[in-house]
Amino acid sequence: MASATADTVVVVGAGIVGAASALNLQSRGFAVTIIDAQSPGEGASFGNAGIAARCAIVPVPVPGILKKLPKMLMDPMGPLSIDFLHVARNVKWFIDYLRHGRASEVERIASELFKLTDGSIDEHLALARDTGGAPWITECDYLYIYPKRSDFEAEAFAWKIRRHHGIEYVELDAGELHALEPDLASEFNFAIRLPKHGFALDPARLVKGLVESFEIRGGRLLQAKVHEIEIGAEGARALHTEAGRLPFDRLVIAAGAWSATLAKQLGVRVPLMSERGYHIQFRDPGIRQNHPMMVTSGKYVATPMAGGLRLAGMVEFKPMDAPPDPRLTDRLKRHARLLFPNANLEDAETWLGHRPSLPDSLPVIGAVPCHPNVILAFGHQHIGLSTGPRTGRLVAQLIAGERVNEDLSAFRADRF
Repeated sequence: MASATADTVVVVGAGIVGAASALNLQSRGFAVTIIDAQSPGEGASFGNAGIAARCAIVPVPVPGILKKLPKMLMDPMGPLSIDFLHVARNVKWFIDYLRHGRASEVERIASELFKLTDGSIDEHLALARDTGGAPWITECDYLYIYPKRSDFEAEAFAWKIRRHHGIEYVELDAGELHALEPDLASEFNFAIRLPKHGFALDPARLVKGLVESFEIRGGRLLQAKVHEIEIGAEGARALHTEAGRLPFDRLVIAAGAWSATLAKQLGVRVPLMSERGYHIQFRDPGIRQNHPMMVTSGKYVATPMAGGLRLAGMVEFKPMDAPPDPRLTDRLKRHARLLFPNANLEDAETWLGHRPSLPDSLPVIGAVPCHPNVILAFGHQHIGLSTGPRTGRLVAQLIAGERVNEDLSAFRADRF
């Protein structure tokens, strides 16, 4: 365990993973600095669907995805958009990504992800307790909604995996569903209700509240771009930033989709890809939504946030610096009309962000092989908010030399 005069730790990244790591390290007596080019919660932590999803263990590639790809790409309301030149330039990544869609691989990946998602809302509530983040996270049931029961049955493989891990759910018929969500379109006639879940009323404010409390407790927040890691005879010991040299005893790299560049300087080549995701948020929808819901027909999430109704989803494979595609937010708006026919959709804001994804859909969590004082914690793809608090706790346990109950070998940095 660390003492009050313990090593200094620098955390690169002020999203949910970085904030959770910093707070957990601070509680163990470390002197911690968070550094990020943006203010806290302004990256992927800003624009996500906000769900603390214990059930989010089934990766996107599943058996049969290759056969479904042409239809998904041709569907004007589908959840997938691809820049084929970008795919051609990164063909090895995409082949590996699809290869992990075999049944045995999906089952393995789900087992590993469950180590991070199990108890997600409890981890969030514990992390946010007595911080400025507490008002922005709440426990609730989570719904998966379907047009009809046969659509649910078509996803039997995924639900079998969830049942195997003890994820409880209740089936709802049309009457039960519409009693819970009276403004939902009549086309949706079946649902799964999942207890032990939760959501952020505002993900950005959640992260900002956590970091504000971190600062009040003596932590340091530095808004500056990191240029490079200084590596000397004793290994990695400082960052060179636009604000000057920043020394450290321990370093945590939790910079989301931008993490691979720093990891490469340490001799670790991680095949990190940005899955670009979109959201559209309607400030005054004028409808009731009592639960966050995964809308399976469109593969997006609708969340009743403090700032209005947010639809978040889409998977776009395109270069990170490419401009947003307004057709994808328009697609989400059309979905919103189908979901809540009486909603007011006039006052809306849109967003594009980057999900840091690896070809096996598992994050990197653990020490750099040749630099044991550096911990990597990134690559949480679609489920960064769900897994952030647990990841932050694991990071702190690793640095403090505490016993880690979970086997983290599947998340090691040198697995590729």
